[in-house]
Amino acid sequence: MDNCKKKKKIRAKNLKKRYGISIEKYEQMLINQNYRCKICGSTDPGHKKKHFSVDHCHKTGKVRGLLCTSCNLALGYLKDDVILLKSCIDYFKDCHV
Repeated sequence: MDNCKKKKKIRAKNLKKRYGISIEKYEQMLINQNYRCKICGSTDPGHKKKHFSVDHCHKTGKVRGLLCTSCNLALGYLKDDVILLKSCIDYFKDCHV
């Protein structure tokens, strides 16, 4: 087995174990998102990564979409807290009046 096939096999195993999705599901999500981050629309996964991050709810494990590193980190820092995210939006709106 060549190195590329080994890496793909390892990636498939990790996707299944961590998020419960197959490599085919991941690739279909990429196609559905036009190979872009679901939040910002970037085509670059970011930070020298080869793949977009699988965003998921930490409470339920439900996969929400594929994100670039920056958007994934931003959601992580906000701890999936909608109220905190709304506060950030209000803060930006107040600053841009």
